[in-house]
Amino acid sequence: MYIFVDLTLPGKIKPKSVYSFVNEEKSMDERWAIYIDIEGFSALYPEGDGALWALNRLMFAIHRIGKNVFPESPDRLFAHQLGDGFLITSDFHEENLDRAASITILLMKYITEFGVFARATIAEGDLPGITGCYPDEIMNDCDEGTLSSRMGEGLMTIFPVMGTVLINAVGINKRSSKKGPLLVMPSAYKNRLSSLFIIRDIPDTTISTIDWIHTEFEGLVKIRDEAKLGYPNPKELEIFVRNYIIKHKHKLPTEWIDSCSTYLGVVNT
Repeated sequence: MYIFVDLTLPGKIKPKSVYSFVNEEKSMDERWAIYIDIEGFSALYPEGDGALWALNRLMFAIHRIGKNVFPESPDRLFAHQLGDGFLITSDFHEENLDRAASITILLMKYITEFGVFARATIAEGDLPGITGCYPDEIMNDCDEGTLSSRMGEGLMTIFPVMGTVLINAVGINKRSSKKGPLLVMPSAYKNRLSSLFIIRDIPDTTISTIDWIHTEFEGLVKIRDEAKLGYPNPKELEIFVRNYIIKHKHKLPTEWIDSCSTYLGVVNT
């Protein structure tokens, strides 16, 4: 069975049940996913509590978006913390990826308010939450309603295998080959995004980037306002990038700085 609904109008993102769905079997598997983490977390962590505060705020923003903007099926979101980052997935397959890209851009703009950057990928895959491959002895020792297995007075915390959606998201990030606070995705996704997004290809790859600094439109602002979040405007973000480069120029790789110019349109003056 196929279901078709009208796509989002140019310049708008309708937050309630307006996305194109493919057949129902595939919709349960091929969800979009955002993988987003704090850029340079391991380097920032020893310097004080700034990295942890940034993670706190990233978690806060994701929760706000899920609770205030997309709280119900079929638009609800699922978020899983993985170290210093999060995997955020949709409920179903969405042929139009404007919503996924908008959520990612909002988070990347927002986190700069706390003196750091995020790096993100958009991918697709299944999210089965597999635990059936784990030993019965371990699963039988799990406390009811949890995935914590008793080891005498100790505990083993179990995380379900997250399928291809996590593998693909992490893999795209590795294949992008460029350092910096970038939002990357397979180039094939360009045809599933509206012209509102500023997209640049990474040469000699099948990966593209979205200029999250300068992409700004009504639908993105609507999600921001409904989530009750704020972020700097593009000019303020450009200033932040330049000042960050000046402050950390002896630590930042040249390629990191070049990425800001090539893919985010911020020339280091």
